[in-house]
Amino acid sequence: TSKPEEYSVRIIEHFGLSKYFENICGSKMDETRSKKDEVIAYAIERNNISDKSKILMVGDRKHDILGAKKVGIKSCGVLFGYGSLEELNTAGADFIAENVSRLDKICLQ
Repeated sequence: TSKPEEYSVRIIEHFGLSKYFENICGSKMDETRSKKDEVIAYAIERNNISDKSKILMVGDRKHDILGAKKVGIKSCGVLFGYGSLEELNTAGADFIAENVSRLDKICLQ
């Protein structure tokens, strides 16, 4: 997320979702690492991922799609968030998921 990592961790923990994450990556409080591509690159580095072909950025806004493109990974725009089909297509999403069932199928390809 481009949101501050410190707050994002607290939110995830508050809602009891931390068991679903190995780690949570976000921007820094000093507003560095705030661009989506910087956060994605940080997450890749933090997780020691060398094979980018196995990564899929899932997001609901053009910033997610453009950030994925900038670091060289595939992206899936989801229509159950804030962005529109037009926004995600214009940004160049590799896949579009209109619901969670479709996202599941895309992830398992």
